[in-house]
Amino acid sequence: MGSAFTVRHTVEDDWPLVRELRIENATDNPISYGATLETTLGMTEDDWRLRARRGQGVDTTSLAAVDDRSGRWIGMMSAQVGDEDGIDPVLTGVFVSPAFRGRTHGVADALLGGIVDWAGRRADRLRLYVYEHGTPARRFYTRHRFVETGRTRPVGFADGVTLEMVRVLEHVGRQGSEMAGRWQDHRMFQRLRDDPPVAPLG
Repeated sequence: MGSAFTVRHTVEDDWPLVRELRIENATDNPISYGATLETTLGMTEDDWRLRARRGQGVDTTSLAAVDDRSGRWIGMMSAQVGDEDGIDPVLTGVFVSPAFRGRTHGVADALLGGIVDWAGRRADRLRLYVYEHGTPARRFYTRHRFVETGRTRPVGFADGVTLEMVRVLEHVGRQGSEMAGRWQDHRMFQRLRDDPPVAPLG
């Protein structure tokens, strides 16, 4: 049976919760976060406040999945408009706590749905970079209609490269706010509970 959770935008006052989840992220899979645990532990309160208020930005967004029963943060995804490789929105900071991964829970699907909704009101494409050896993550993105472009980036602090993937988006327009509300309802994913779960994100 799937988990009951809510997806919402982060705000600056969430910084201690952002820090807590990102430390878990950097411990479990530093490549998905883009920083080592040592670097993450060395970040200041100002650093965390900056990351938390991305959910309130004009050209950025940050979503958290919160377990309805415990209040624990169980996943995050962020995005920004453009980077050094182009002006299209870019998905970043993808993490779901190990116990809440897979289609049965629907956490990753809900978070990505919110990001796609946000990006679709700004551009025709959503880009991301995924670790070349992150097979479960690559399968997840492929299921959500992302395709590899052939562009790569070095990880930097670990061996290997990340692969660029792109999804063509439908413009959400004025229906965006309604769609965003729907992503907050975990029950829309309960229909997936009888499907075989996918492997956790890598």
